[in-house]
Amino acid sequence: MTSTFHARTRRTAAVLVGASLLAAGTVGTALAGPAEPGPAQPGGQANTRATDGVLYRESFDSLADDLLPRAEDPGIEDGVVGFTHTAPRGWSVENGPDMADGGVEEWRGWSFTTRDFWTDAEDQMRYRFARAQDVIAVADSDEFADGAGTPGGYATTLASAPVKVKGRDRVELTFDSHYRGWAGQTGRVTVAFDGGAETELVRYDSSTVTDNYDGALMNATETVPVDVPRGAKRAVFRWHFTAGANSWYWAIDSVAVRAPLPSASGDPTTAWVLSDIQGDPDDLGHALRDLDAVRPDADGLLMVGDIVDSGSAAQWREVDDVMTGAAGVLPEQVVAAIGNHESYTGESWETLRDRFLDFAERDRVWDEYLLEGSGGDVPVLVLGQEAARPPEVPMSREQVEWLRERLAYWSERDKQVLVISHFPLGDTVSASWIPWYSDSYQYNDELTELLGAHPNAILFSGHTHYPFELGDWAVQRRTAGGHPDGFWTVNTGAVQVEWDARGEATSGIKEIVTRDVNRGLTVDVFDDRVVVEARDFGTVDARTPDNEVNDVVRSVTIPNPLTR
Repeated sequence: MTSTFHARTRRTAAVLVGASLLAAGTVGTALAGPAEPGPAQPGGQANTRATDGVLYRESFDSLADDLLPRAEDPGIEDGVVGFTHTAPRGWSVENGPDMADGGVEEWRGWSFTTRDFWTDAEDQMRYRFARAQDVIAVADSDEFADGAGTPGGYATTLASAPVKVKGRDRVELTFDSHYRGWAGQTGRVTVAFDGGAETELVRYDSSTVTDNYDGALMNATETVPVDVPRGAKRAVFRWHFTAGANSWYWAIDSVAVRAPLPSASGDPTTAWVLSDIQGDPDDLGHALRDLDAVRPDADGLLMVGDIVDSGSAAQWREVDDVMTGAAGVLPEQVVAAIGNHESYTGESWETLRDRFLDFAERDRVWDEYLLEGSGGDVPVLVLGQEAARPPEVPMSREQVEWLRERLAYWSERDKQVLVISHFPLGDTVSASWIPWYSDSYQYNDELTELLGAHPNAILFSGHTHYPFELGDWAVQRRTAGGHPDGFWTVNTGAVQVEWDARGEATSGIKEIVTRDVNRGLTVDVFDDRVVVEARDFGTVDARTPDNEVNDVVRSVTIPNPLTR
């Protein structure tokens, strides 16, 4: 196929910076940026310093050595270790007086446990708490009711250690949360200063939550601004859970109290993000027009795989025609990652790969770019499949070590770095807790641990087509031994149809197509943060090529933890 992106070739001022690392014979030219990767920190970990303006953290992981073997839960085998009622230092649990007798011991009020132990009791969407790391806190009225003599109500409160807030007028409470509601059930978060009255910050009940299943509150995170009264010295946060017998549950993890970000200043460097186009030229053209309407001066378009449906030459020509027709609105730089739909025609892997590379205008599936804009240079690292399946993403050691070097380089320079790759890593964004999405990468665990050492890394992945409305569309994923902030990963949505999961148990999960969609992201990169907006463009076809939909579904602000 002849060169694609004619407009891009004519207008490009942005930079492919990985060429110095390519093998001889590469046509790319390093126009700017680093010539060589910088040395890695010990273990590949970024400089942690006092990241994110954190005043206090509690991950519950210090309790790992205190976990006890199964006591009474009928769903867990004898000898399996995984719970304790002993709270972290300074924390406490208070249960209602009628909970002292009866019920299942493991779940008598807030318990400290692991995701695996909790799920062994019974799945019922508990396993979907994929962002959970090691020890978590759980209040579970359903499992508590599996024992004899269960009381008619369930009431338990988890109180934090006092957090110093002296001299501040506002702080920000964040915690990972996995809540499943039921009629009459309530979850509340409160704050009290210096032993005073409690102020309610968060409320989950039947008026705010869809009972039985509310995807927005499962595997989610809460970020809550908290006003500090003048003269206050310490704050105590409490998680109250009350329910009738045999209702549902609430789990939390990774509690932090931070100094809030100030207002953003200056103009950002901006990117558009699209994925899972799968050869729908009408929706692609419409999405590009809608992105231009909201970010007309964008500095890059990131295309995160499944650009075509099967990889045929005819499909690539259709996409090329759309891009040529959009010459007047395309950003200066277009960066593409390979997806699985690029190689489904039955032709050789090499033929299909080369069609993608022709489109991407480079000589390998992985590389590095700089987006140049008002907010400064933004590094973009592209990962991808290097050989025929299986697994879905075979990767060379060269690609993995290159990623390690580049992350270390940008971490040393306190820069947030965008990483794009079509498949999600396991236990990150929506659907990646499902077994067939959790191990797509040949080096899934190594890549997760590597990114987990770099809190300035943001991974954008597609493939799943899951809704932006879910609690795990954007996830701060922490790893054992990694940076306490972990790394962020964001679901890019899909230009072509939406999927979702149905079922109580992970082992029997079913996926369905829920509706036709046309969705993508805008990414605004400032010196001290990245702001991601998940956008809905509305669907179109050849007969109705336009609509009035161009809405923000939700957004997330990701601080640059290395500049705080």
